[in-house]
Amino acid sequence: MSLQTLSKQYIVDAIKSYQSPGTLTSLVIDDSIQSNLYRLIPKDSLLRYVTSIDLIESKRRIQPFIEVIYLLPPTPLNVKCIAADIEVKRYKKAHALFSEAPSSPDFKDLVQKQREKENGAESYFGSITIMPFTIYNAESNVFLTDTFTPNSMPIYYNGNCRDLVMSQINQVAKSLVSVMAITGEYPLIRFYSPPQDSNSHEASRLPELIANEFQIQIDNYARSNQDYPPPHQANKPRSILLITDRTMDLYAPLLHEFSYQAMANDIVLSLERENKYVYKSENEKGETTDVSVTLDNESDQDWIQLRHLHIIESSELIIAKINELIAKNPLMVDRTKATTSTDLMYIVAHLKGFDEERKQITLHKTLIDECLDINADRKLAEFAADFEQTCAAGGTSFEGIRNKQLANDLIDLLARQDLHINDKMRLVLIYALYRGGLIESDFKKLTKFIGLSDGQVESVTQRCFTNLRKLGFAAIKPDIKMNRVEKAEFHTINNEGTFNTSRFGPGVKAVLQKASKYQLDEKLFPYFRDKPLEEDLPESEKSSAGSGQEATGSLRNPRVKASWAQSSNKVSGIGNGSSVGGGRPKQRIFCFVAGGMTYSEMRSVYELTSSSNNNKEFFIGSESVLKPRDFLIGLQNVDDKKSRVDLDLNLDKQKQRAHMKAPPYLFEIPQQKPVINVSASSTTSTPSPSLRPNEPIKSYSYSSTGGSSGISSNVTNGGVPSHYQTRLGQGGDPASPQDEKKKKSKLKRLFK
Repeated sequence: MSLQTLSKQYIVDAIKSYQSPGTLTSLVIDDSIQSNLYRLIPKDSLLRYVTSIDLIESKRRIQPFIEVIYLLPPTPLNVKCIAADIEVKRYKKAHALFSEAPSSPDFKDLVQKQREKENGAESYFGSITIMPFTIYNAESNVFLTDTFTPNSMPIYYNGNCRDLVMSQINQVAKSLVSVMAITGEYPLIRFYSPPQDSNSHEASRLPELIANEFQIQIDNYARSNQDYPPPHQANKPRSILLITDRTMDLYAPLLHEFSYQAMANDIVLSLERENKYVYKSENEKGETTDVSVTLDNESDQDWIQLRHLHIIESSELIIAKINELIAKNPLMVDRTKATTSTDLMYIVAHLKGFDEERKQITLHKTLIDECLDINADRKLAEFAADFEQTCAAGGTSFEGIRNKQLANDLIDLLARQDLHINDKMRLVLIYALYRGGLIESDFKKLTKFIGLSDGQVESVTQRCFTNLRKLGFAAIKPDIKMNRVEKAEFHTINNEGTFNTSRFGPGVKAVLQKASKYQLDEKLFPYFRDKPLEEDLPESEKSSAGSGQEATGSLRNPRVKASWAQSSNKVSGIGNGSSVGGGRPKQRIFCFVAGGMTYSEMRSVYELTSSSNNNKEFFIGSESVLKPRDFLIGLQNVDDKKSRVDLDLNLDKQKQRAHMKAPPYLFEIPQQKPVINVSASSTTSTPSPSLRPNEPIKSYSYSSTGGSSGISSNVTNGGVPSHYQTRLGQGGDPASPQDEKKKKSKLKRLFK
């Protein structure tokens, strides 16, 4: 089951659980929740469950007859805004769904002070619940820790950001806890632990630090929530969380990828830099308009089907879809006149009906054609990709022949005018990885071939090539006689595929596959705490997992322990696992890549999940998706010469927001106009006592569920707000006796 489906149900169930029959409820969120919430549940759909949705910092009406649900993190600014709501009695009662336990001194002071008041925090808060929800659902099997950190590399590897590292790790751990709470999993934890030496960067222990923080947070969440984890499902294997980082695979963010999604986000300028694509679309009336889209529509089935295919396969499939759409349209134009793909698009544009299908097909046909055109202009597949794949394969070509002329091939590529500078930078870095490092003078010579000035050569060398050492690869060797830099590599090469441009398989895919079979090297990927016992392993995996493993006593805790023994072939698909066609429920394997993940790694989890012999589900997450350009920028930003001001990090912005005060308009109490009694004013000119000058307006009490809430004079007839009263003659106030007599007397005169 997709993470998006589970997240949607998680949110809806939480909102429903705090709603009483007949009670109106408003939802208050903040900007960190908004984008993901609306992605999961469109606003129109969400308004079926609540009467209104507001941002915590927005100007909101005072509605003392409505209950509110706060779905947000208890940040200092959010707490101050809640304090303003309490002060002006904005809502009748509140239910707080905090993404973490409130630790702000402001919140503790708020509760303490309000306890002494008549309508204090105790009566205002009907409940305060910790509901982890700090992830962004990028795709069905992909999640991000937030949408405000486009590149986390400088946070981990820039020396000027040391004081932010633990804050970022804490945020990552919260997001991982959210994933586990949503899926109902309590995973075994494994982490990437590369060999340490005197040259290792201080961030080389990053996966272990994340594993430690996550273990602490997930244990605390389990202690404070007795319904987590859910009751154990028989025969369901315990999930696995693999924590790694960008250093594990340096080829993946550099190689040119030729799957549709990866290629479009790499070489189409607007997608590469702004994550938006603008194209011209013609409707059936012949009108042409510019359409701007983002490639993240999970309801677009064409996109789901096309994004992981090779660009050639995507092009063939989209043309097949166009032909199918035309064939199904009874009002189609003369099909015999369509001899090119442009003709086909003209026909599609003028089909009547099929609006949504036409929009999606036009988008993908236009974008795929643009990718193919750019590829042809820059000859990426013809020259650059073949060189890159050969380097990743240790110098072996698609035909299995050892290429001994890669240095000359590189110089020829760098001299080409059709390749961009970023393409050439990537080629140099890939060649350096293949060679196990180069001396600095060789880097400078190669860089000059790119066409940079002397000053740019020096800057690029220092800020890109040198900084690779922080990611576990000392690319620049001090001496030509020095041995090659050895680094563990986990990627795979498939020489039996259809395309020579797609031989490379990212390291994450191979590592996850081994993790699911318990075949990972425990020295490089140790368990953080619990290990599966030998007798707990599935029969098919006992021999490959090895023996002599030990586990801590916590694995025997019935709330924590995994039960791998298979006692029945028929297992229900309910609970926190799923099963297809009976048999063992699917085991879930999660991966987190600190420092950014690539599109090839995202594609890998879908390929592993759909594998016919794998009864498992795979998920991947990170702080951000790294395009090749982002990775090159990240390499420059990890340089200590880049200050915090230059980096403009979201964590620094959060610290500044913590000192902000709640907007003044949240404390405003609007003047309330008196309600004039029309019937009374029509019979006498004497003002009503309640409307006499200088006399305060009285307040009344109204409750729809037996409670009470003070509200102003916008209330008549027994305390019911005027806009909730029924109209006269439809269950409203009966007419007065005097009016009845008048009506009867008129009738008598008519029938005399």
